[in-house]
Amino acid sequence: MMNGPDDAPVKHPAWVEVTVTVPKPARDAVIGWFMDRGSAGVQEDYPGLFPAEGTGPVTSGDPREWAGEAPPNMTESVLLRAWLPPPVSTESAAAALESMLKQLEGQWPALRDAQRQVREIESIDWNAEWKSHWKPVEIGRGFLVCPSWEKPPATDRKVIFLDPGMAFGTGTHFTTASCIEAAEDWFDTVADRSGVSVLDVGTGSGILAIAALKLGARDAFGIDVDPDAARESIRNADANCVADRYVGTDRPLTGQEGMFQLVFANILAQTLVFLAPRIAATVMPGGCLIASGILREYEDEVTGTFLDLGFTVVSKRHDESWSTLTFRMDGPRESDCAPRRGNARQ
Repeated sequence: MMNGPDDAPVKHPAWVEVTVTVPKPARDAVIGWFMDRGSAGVQEDYPGLFPAEGTGPVTSGDPREWAGEAPPNMTESVLLRAWLPPPVSTESAAAALESMLKQLEGQWPALRDAQRQVREIESIDWNAEWKSHWKPVEIGRGFLVCPSWEKPPATDRKVIFLDPGMAFGTGTHFTTASCIEAAEDWFDTVADRSGVSVLDVGTGSGILAIAALKLGARDAFGIDVDPDAARESIRNADANCVADRYVGTDRPLTGQEGMFQLVFANILAQTLVFLAPRIAATVMPGGCLIASGILREYEDEVTGTFLDLGFTVVSKRHDESWSTLTFRMDGPRESDCAPRRGNARQ
């Protein structure tokens, strides 16, 4: 008897394995990048990490999740391996990796010669495995981030349904969660939330823009130079019934997008410093800038850059590795503003 289509083996979408050797000081930045692109974990390897008998890999973006204390890394580098979920191609993953490493080269020149490998791995149901470990999580004082494939539990919190795909931001990383907390605090000071316009630089999955819209903002504009991320943000806005108030684009930030009362910039510190004049040009007088993706050793540099552009520090949030800074624009601003342009739907 011939097998019908229903008898054929199920072919699951392939994952992409990314391996890169980086200087120890760059470790946290690269792990954060992997985790925000949807990696279920990051395997770390260096001489002496595993006992001779072998107990399996350490898979974590947060040392607090390790079982027991890992031995110290006595070398100058660390090998990191992560698995990016579908839909993703080796070409797009390699391009995104190269772009990230290029951004970090100014701080760690050794990254220019970093060994890296990007390859497709066996097409088993990694997607289901990853999804089985990501459950609804409470963020801030009033949000519940729920995977799009899960039914949320009964809750009084505002639910954000999310499927990040290849985009940054699931809400589980400190940088994303702390930005939402800072936004909640800022919205508490706003008399008329219905007039608030939002810009999200490096929008990724769109989670921060969506949170702002659910907090009552009038509209939000998300920018991400990764086309996959721009498209994911639009899909997530639609899943959360805010697509009519959200515009997403993959065109780079110019500083001519208009002026906004609330601006998010959850990107790497080096990129924040580089884009600072363009970011500043989008924050209206008295407006708020919430900046994150900042390793703590670069907090002073980022702070000084924005103070020079007319900002005042309102608050700071930290964990062991990362900083999130809330600024107010107090400097003189030009009154003219350009209309917003660009939409990844086009």
